[in-house]
Amino acid sequence: MDMASQDRRVFNLKEFGIKRGLSFGHYRYNSVKPGLEIHRHQGALEICFCMKGQQYYKIGEQLYELNGNDIFVVPPDTWHSTGEFPEDKGELFWLQILLDSSVGKLCNMPKKQSDFLLNALLDKSQHIFKGSFQLKFILEKLVDHLGKVDSMLSRIMVGQLITQLLLETVILSKKSQQSPPSIKLNTLDKYIQKHLFRIIYVDEMANVVGMSTGYFKAWFKKEAGMPPKEYVNRLKVEQAKIDLRTTETVTEVAFGLGFASSQYFATTFKKFTGATPKSYRRMHRE
Repeated sequence: MDMASQDRRVFNLKEFGIKRGLSFGHYRYNSVKPGLEIHRHQGALEICFCMKGQQYYKIGEQLYELNGNDIFVVPPDTWHSTGEFPEDKGELFWLQILLDSSVGKLCNMPKKQSDFLLNALLDKSQHIFKGSFQLKFILEKLVDHLGKVDSMLSRIMVGQLITQLLLETVILSKKSQQSPPSIKLNTLDKYIQKHLFRIIYVDEMANVVGMSTGYFKAWFKKEAGMPPKEYVNRLKVEQAKIDLRTTETVTEVAFGLGFASSQYFATTFKKFTGATPKSYRRMHRE
C-alpha cells in the first residue's frame, strides 16, 4: 500500500511483485521534521539517495553526514537513526532490498547477477559516495510508476527501473570518489568562519574565489549540494548551537552572528534544527 502524505510517500514493493523488495520511499520537505528513531531493517540493506539538502545517519557512535547528490548504504540488521539531528529540509529517496535469495528472485535476475550487485553494495555499506543526475530520473520514474498500481505496464517498469537503479548505483560506487573538498571550497570555509559575525553576501563569496556571481552560484551548488546562502546559514546555526549554551540571551546570539533580527534568527534556527533557540538552549542546559 502507498502510505502517502503531501511531502512523503512510502511504497510496499511486494505489492508490485518485487519478492525481495521491502519498501521504496521518497520525501521532499520544505522544513525539518522530527528525526528518525533508532531502528533496523531485518535481513535487508537500505540504499539512501540524498538529492538535496542534508541528512544524518548514526550507526553506533559513528555519525555520517549526507549532502546533495550523496548515496549511503545501511547494512542489514544494523541499528541506525538520525542521532540528535532532525530529518532535514531537502529531498531523499530510499530503497530496501532483502538479501535472502530463498525469498525469490530479485527483479527476475539470475541469482549470480543479483548476488553480484548486492555484494558490491554491501562492500560499500557505511561509506558515502557520489550519485549522478541520471539516478534522479530513474528515481522519479519509479515514484511515478509505483503510483499506478493497477497498470500492468507500470508493474513491469518497476522491476526494470529497480534493476537499472541497482546497476547504476554499483557503477557509481566503484568510481574513484573526489571526497576531499576542493581548494576553493576550503578557502570559502575559512572566509565564512572568519566573517560569521556579519551578513555574508553571495557576490563577495564569488569574489573570494575569482568567479562571476552567476557562475559561482551554479558551481557552489554542485560542489556543496546546496545554495551558498543556505550553506552560510547552516554554518551560522552550528555556531549558534555552541553560543546558546553560554550567552545570556537569544538576541545576543542572533546579533553576534549577523542576523538582522532575533525573529529571523529563530526562524532560520528552527528550519535547520526543528527546535526554537529558546527550547534548544533549555534542553541542552538541563
